Amino acid sequence: MKAIGILFFVLMFVSSSHQIEEDFVTMVSQNFNPKMNSKLEQHILHLHKQELALKAYESYYGRSDVDLPGLKKVMKELKERAHENALEITTFINARGGIIRYPAVQLSAACDDIGRSLTAYHVTQPSTTTSVSLAPRTTPYICQFLTKPEKSEPTKKKKVSGIKKFLGFLDSNEDQEKRGVIQRQDWQSGLYGLEDALAFEKSINDGLLALTKAAVQFTDPLTREHMEVMLEKQADVIKRLGDLITRLRQYKQDEDYTLGEYLLDQELQS
Repeated sequence: MKAIGILFFVLMFVSSSHQIEEDFVTMVSQNFNPKMNSKLEQHILHLHKQELALKAYESYYGRSDVDLPGLKKVMKELKERAHENALEITTFINARGGIIRYPAVQLSAACDDIGRSLTAYHVTQPSTTTSVSLAPRTTPYICQFLTKPEKSEPTKKKKVSGIKKFLGFLDSNEDQEKRGVIQRQDWQSGLYGLEDALAFEKSINDGLLALTKAAVQFTDPLTREHMEVMLEKQADVIKRLGDLITRLRQYKQDEDYTLGEYLLDQELQS
């Protein structure tokens, strides 16, 4: 049965590759492998997820009860850059005679990507005395505030002391602590937001590296050269975000973090 399942998967993949190749614009397509086309499509999807997540951050920092216009500006710039990169690769695929299909993108999917990136790059939880500890952070907290809870079948509510509603979920304080939930008023939104953005940019960078290797595998120097140019620009963005994060991490949570965040935000507005 296992062998049959593997054979079925291989046949489906081969069939999909043939279908992609049949949809190519043959009069301009040259030396463009359908598998390379599919990998570029997946990267465009990843960029659209990044754009949506950054749009959520931009919206959050623009709230009257958050009011961090400098960080809102940073997220807007990153969002626009993600959009431009997706368009750039789209234009490249069209120039090669390939094909692009656009699946629906939801914020929850973008949040899943951020969570995987935080885990992959070992982003740490802040402690009560300093902004960084050894505990890993695997949750993009913005998603707890801006994602719409999925509808589920009504179930009988259990009587548990200390239960309160949080974004459509019924959790006790103890349950929230186990899940790593943090209340918005206690959230270092600037630091966490920049960490999330950096983790996503690193995952985009990994995607570009994988595309470069694939281009070498498929003997496609044009795609390789295009990805290498994008990688150079990606390094500059990662460096900038790293610098901002380092500055915020120098402030202690329970002492002067709020003031440090405010001063950095004022600087970012200019």
